[in-house]
Amino acid sequence: MDDKHMETTRPKRSERRSQGTTSVDVAADRATIQDVAKAAGVSNTSVSNYMNGRLERLGPETRARIADAVGRLGFKPNQAARQLKTGKTKGIALVVPSIVNPFNGQLVFAIEQAAVKAGYAVHLCNTMRDNAVEKRFLENLVGLGVSDLITIAPLSTRKGFYGPQSDFSVVAIDADRLDLRLPRLDTINFNHEVAIDLAVDHLYELGHRRIAYVTDPMITYSRRKRLAGFKAAMANRGLQSDLLVELDADHGARDIADAEMLEVGRSAAPEVLKLRPRPTAVVAFNDMIALGLLASFRQAGLSVPGDLSLVGIDDVWVSQLSYPALTTVRQPIEAMGVAAVDRIVNPLAGAVGGGSDTLFLPELTLRETCGEPSS
Repeated sequence: MDDKHMETTRPKRSERRSQGTTSVDVAADRATIQDVAKAAGVSNTSVSNYMNGRLERLGPETRARIADAVGRLGFKPNQAARQLKTGKTKGIALVVPSIVNPFNGQLVFAIEQAAVKAGYAVHLCNTMRDNAVEKRFLENLVGLGVSDLITIAPLSTRKGFYGPQSDFSVVAIDADRLDLRLPRLDTINFNHEVAIDLAVDHLYELGHRRIAYVTDPMITYSRRKRLAGFKAAMANRGLQSDLLVELDADHGARDIADAEMLEVGRSAAPEVLKLRPRPTAVVAFNDMIALGLLASFRQAGLSVPGDLSLVGIDDVWVSQLSYPALTTVRQPIEAMGVAAVDRIVNPLAGAVGGGSDTLFLPELTLRETCGEPSS
């Protein structure tokens, strides 16, 4: 539309007076503090005090009149004006490699629900772990007054990446503070070593001694921790930890954004079957790799758990839909999302100085993919 056809006049309001009171007819999305003040017969300052919770400055009758006017007019505070005053807005920048990964999708949902409950908007970006994409996203949000960031599973190589974003307070999920190198950082993590130990211990108690571990490259904190946890769990039981399949880019592990983890598992299955001695059980880095392994094992004519037992990590919702249903180790995804938002909403609830580190414990979820070894 040409500029000459654009209307810039202020929307009209009509007023009517009746028996000493003022009634203002205003569309709900156009009501202002001035409208509320006029309808309630109070000053603009009184309405401002009411909307900002400074109720001790107002008498009971004044509060009641303002509340009535707010309800009748459907008044909502002007967030843009509030931002101009404070330079900030109640918004959270949420960066995630990809919500195609069910774990990330569930975590994003939990964060969004907790944020909305706390009165915050969420600005989501699937970065595909592309530095340029994320940098542009964050720069745009700074211009909108967003000053809080939650990052999920950043690359371990991102040393100092968030340093230039000094306007943000950062909460990192699945991250090592030594990797990010920020003067202040709150971390939300899962005890990956204990999770792997639970998986190995379950298989050990069933009689398995030849246990393999499948993962993709060590690009994140959780990958490093789980591999270290596997080696420690096997050593603690006097077992060898050399039955490892760590896929690289030449063997189908090009999934830097965690968007194709199922295919990583499919690609890993033939490598597992080449291992000698042949493992009787497999622990996968996560559920999606485990489900890919399960599909390929079945295509190869193997029975799970008859020929091979299988354990995943995370307990994403799809893990219970496979056949047989996947035995896994559960992350408390909802609680982790709530904790991340709480670090933003209540920053003083965490440690002072360098920030806080919150660690969640795992829980073994028994389903149908584990049994005693066949040989």
